Amino acid sequence: MEEVNLVTGGGEVAAEVYPLVAVDDYLVLTVDLHATSVPEGAEWGVPTSRFEGDATLNGSSFLVEEAAALRLIEPGTQRIHLAATDDEAHAVGTASGMSGFYVPESGIRVQRVYAAPESDDATLGLLLPGTYIDELPVVHGDVPAPYAEGDEDGADQYEDYDITSAVGTIAEAPVLALEGYSRQLEGAVEVIESTEKVEIRLSGDVLFATGSHDLGEGGADAISAAVATIESYDSGVIDVVGHTDDVGDDASNQGLSERRATAVAEALTARVDTDAYDIEPSGKGETEPLVTNDSDENRQLNRRVTLTLTSEKTTETEIPTSGDLPPFEDGPQKDGAEAEAATGFDREVGDGYNYHVSAPAARRVDGMLVVTVEATRLDEGPAENLETSLGLGGAAWSFRGMDTGYSSENAGFAPRLLVGSTATYPLDYLLGESAIEGSVEWRNASDPTASDYAAGGTTLRFVALYRDIPDATTLTLEQPFVLGTTPWRLTDIPIEN
Repeated sequence: MEEVNLVTGGGEVAAEVYPLVAVDDYLVLTVDLHATSVPEGAEWGVPTSRFEGDATLNGSSFLVEEAAALRLIEPGTQRIHLAATDDEAHAVGTASGMSGFYVPESGIRVQRVYAAPESDDATLGLLLPGTYIDELPVVHGDVPAPYAEGDEDGADQYEDYDITSAVGTIAEAPVLALEGYSRQLEGAVEVIESTEKVEIRLSGDVLFATGSHDLGEGGADAISAAVATIESYDSGVIDVVGHTDDVGDDASNQGLSERRATAVAEALTARVDTDAYDIEPSGKGETEPLVTNDSDENRQLNRRVTLTLTSEKTTETEIPTSGDLPPFEDGPQKDGAEAEAATGFDREVGDGYNYHVSAPAARRVDGMLVVTVEATRLDEGPAENLETSLGLGGAAWSFRGMDTGYSSENAGFAPRLLVGSTATYPLDYLLGESAIEGSVEWRNASDPTASDYAAGGTTLRFVALYRDIPDATTLTLEQPFVLGTTPWRLTDIPIEN
């Protein structure tokens, strides 16, 4: 049994995680939660908003579901297992006493069901709030009771509940590919990877002079970098699509986007084996902006050429570790902080509540990097209310563009890794079509929230998973400035194998 302590909601919770139990083609996870320190005035126990997430998109763009932040990870194949749901999109399992999202001192037991991995020898980790357990054993035998010993309310509620019978009500048990994204900060190349395709965005301002479709010297370098990524994949079709901002009339922008796509396609033709890669150029003009055309910076992002290779991935694309770390930008209010990870930095929130933020180390786990940030409250006293919350995330963010539903405005805990001039973002997964028309919902393999509050002397923890960078021995972790965010950077974080 694994034991984990979590500081959240002004209190503390102890979690006891049982081995996964195999039932038919599924696995049953059992976690006992006990409040070991309850905030002053909290009648019901410790709030559990850190455990909330979404395993479905039933009726809204973001449906909060209790305990849905508990997710199984297959690090070797980089897939994520979400909690199984029935035909009404309710989680299959129990959470006795969790009504209202509080953990009482008497404790509760949470049981959730997940699809079993295809391979019997697959390693499975567990993503918990603030913690990642590297490996949970899978056993064959009896599933623990649906309520914990001494939980009288749970015994009354679930006396006749049989989790093995409940498995027969499962309508969906999602197993989704974890995808990776990296960006060359000093150049023009952004790469999004999945198990079946790779998308590469080339900045139009680096490729071409204003209004031109003739490739410049920077454009040739950017295309060479893109080719290096493409050639690490099997043969397939490369769609080359030109995009512009909204300056100028529709017809001119459409023509310019087509000519730029053709120029990039011709450059690719000279660099790749055209027997292996079928190159198809087209233009979208200003019709598919990546972000809203409401500033010079956003228009620059929209001026781009996108290469999408549809293929089966055959090798891992190496993430470059060369180049200089870009200067830290401390935000328009100049209130951002940069420090060595071991030293950390202090941040004041609310009316005199102070936290010390640091990152002791990153860990390599089967092709992933597990990164944890710690925030210790320095002053004494209880966590009185939400005004004592420390926020370490972005309030408006999505590298996948604007049409990403809820995740275009809230990514949870999703700082980026910097190694050299390459930024690597948390592994994420496509949850499904959003209730917001024309949008899809993406989620990160990280804590669903980057905000929490703590009593004096206790330590909050936030965790995120990233694709490994094999040659790196240290890394930098950064939350850059976006709307509603105080930026920060922690440098020289050691990587432990």
